[in-house]
Amino acid sequence: MLTDPTIRAEIKAAQVAGVPRWLHESRGRGAGALSLKISPAGRGSWYFRYSRDRKHQYVPIGSYGSEDGAFSLRAARAECTRLDALRSTVPGGDLRGHLVVAAAVEDAAHRQAVAEVASAPDRTLASLLGAYADALESRGKIDSATDVRRLVKLHVVDAFPAYAAAPAAEFTRRQAVEVLRRVVEAGKGRTAGKLRAYMRAAFAMALRAESDPAAPAKMLGFELETNPVADTAALPQFNRTRDRALSEAELRALWRRLNTTDTPSSIVIRLSLLLGGQRFNQLLRAKVSDFDADAQTLTLADPKGRRATPRAHVLPLPQAALQMLAARVIVAQDLASDHLFPAARGSSMTTTTVSKYLQPVRAAMVQAGEARDFTLADLRRTCETMLAALGISKDTRAQLQSHGLGGVQARHYDRYDYLAEKRAALTAWGGWLTRAPQPNVVLIERKRRAERGCA
Repeated sequence: MLTDPTIRAEIKAAQVAGVPRWLHESRGRGAGALSLKISPAGRGSWYFRYSRDRKHQYVPIGSYGSEDGAFSLRAARAECTRLDALRSTVPGGDLRGHLVVAAAVEDAAHRQAVAEVASAPDRTLASLLGAYADALESRGKIDSATDVRRLVKLHVVDAFPAYAAAPAAEFTRRQAVEVLRRVVEAGKGRTAGKLRAYMRAAFAMALRAESDPAAPAKMLGFELETNPVADTAALPQFNRTRDRALSEAELRALWRRLNTTDTPSSIVIRLSLLLGGQRFNQLLRAKVSDFDADAQTLTLADPKGRRATPRAHVLPLPQAALQMLAARVIVAQDLASDHLFPAARGSSMTTTTVSKYLQPVRAAMVQAGEARDFTLADLRRTCETMLAALGISKDTRAQLQSHGLGGVQARHYDRYDYLAEKRAALTAWGGWLTRAPQPNVVLIERKRRAERGCA
């Protein structure tokens, strides 16, 4: 393994001898090598060396040093790892030929990404977790990225600044346990479990990035050998599954109270209920362009699970929901906003705003004896429970709420959009919720299955 003292000694030897010298750091059989050519003048140049047709091929990386544009030993190793991974994807393994014919814009983007790695002053724990949040955001997982940043700031950066500022490669299992124990002892076991999952995933992504050309460049160069968080005990005892679902009387009492006002928070709760219990964060992020008045549909972006890109979740709109969204379009146009539920600075409302609105409503319902206490998250579960009681099939409920659709069959083979089933179910559900004449939902489902040859 090369070291900076060894390189400095070889530079002096080359200057004294007046002849060039080569240094090589093997990366294992078949994996190429990191090579450094030292000129008689003492200048070092990095290369990635690999074999093709029993001949050594050299791909230049850059000069050795700490000045702008040069590559330190750490940065050269990171670039060598990236080139080796890229070579495995090139037909015939002709990396040099591939790089020669690569488009100039692609090469410029590559150099910029590598320069970011080379110029990074350190690769701290905080920067690792921040890069992980950025990676989630780039994949459309906005809520998860926001949650990561919030938990890391509160429970890592603010609580353990020395750990956060130290290199991620020096973070130990003992330190990870210390961070998590502090959260558990504060009575926040569920938060500790989420923080552990995020930190574990961040280290795993950085480890994988060394051999994955598709990984974000920001995840390179941390020089990790292990995942210290993976060695900590999981916290399943804090993963309590909520089972609170409002009764019919409680749900109708809530609906009556929501109908007394037309604030944006009241509207979005009613809209979520009318549409079968949609996730509030997805509804709030919906844009004017996602609403199709002619087709009477609303398309939400669902990034949940391990999807690389968000799933297009198309919802047919009952008449009441159609009227609500048409009114929201007018509001958005008046405010020159792209969002159906706009907030300040061009962003959309958040679930925090909606949850705060619901707090006094819940308190009033409890005080009046209309309901036991509940949370915003309980409404989605309530809708599915009620839909099941009305005879809506499990498959249709899954399509309505966009969950349980990540299997191989759903991803690759089932391209049917279930729009007719969803429209029939939401029409029936809306009629029940608003006490309109109630269709026979069971018969509707049986008829649909019969028409598709499933009866």
